[in-house]
Amino acid sequence: MVKNKNASHISIFRLLIVLAVAVWTTSLAGELEVEFDEGYHYYRISPALPLQVDTGHVEVLELFWYGCPHCYDFEEYLAKWKREKADHVKFVPMPAVMNRNWVPQARAYFALREMGEAERMHSLFFEAIHVQGRRLGDKKSISRFLGQHGIDTSSFEKAYRSSSVSKNIQHSRQLARDSGASSVPTVVVNGKYRSTAADAGSYSRLLQLIDHLVRQETNLARSAN
Repeated sequence: MVKNKNASHISIFRLLIVLAVAVWTTSLAGELEVEFDEGYHYYRISPALPLQVDTGHVEVLELFWYGCPHCYDFEEYLAKWKREKADHVKFVPMPAVMNRNWVPQARAYFALREMGEAERMHSLFFEAIHVQGRRLGDKKSISRFLGQHGIDTSSFEKAYRSSSVSKNIQHSRQLARDSGASSVPTVVVNGKYRSTAADAGSYSRLLQLIDHLVRQETNLARSAN
């Protein structure tokens, strides 16, 4: 019997293609399935923190400080993530109060939140400090800056001094202590897990970790119903 050499060559060629695709698929799956270890990439908070979102939602809270260059750098990554996140995932920005020098900017954020202006001014605040080089470390300089962006300074200063803002400052201090956070930006997922870019490995990996924990919490809630 005469063997068809061309057919044999084609079979070998096909086999090589199949093997190459299998290796590539395995490699791709390994890249997509990023593993995160509790106690190394993220830390459990015990007892869990009270949530600020309704039942059925997953809370992602960020402790930040406007004067922090790492928080400013993280904003670019975070903005894209916020646009693409699922509707049931609620992002909660929380100005950290880890020392007294952070208080004026934290009070400013809470005052602006009461005025309905926190979201509009958030990126402008970061840019003023990290791009324009403005210090914005006290009420006077902050009020002047806000006035330049159309904020009524009398209303702002009244809110800045309000008892409700003082309560928010105390809440932020307590939350940072109870979460075990020691730096910013720190992310807390559903009151249970804490991580930073240093823990996760990078800003991108931190967002991957957030998505991983969000899926975990979402599946847990669904299985309980």
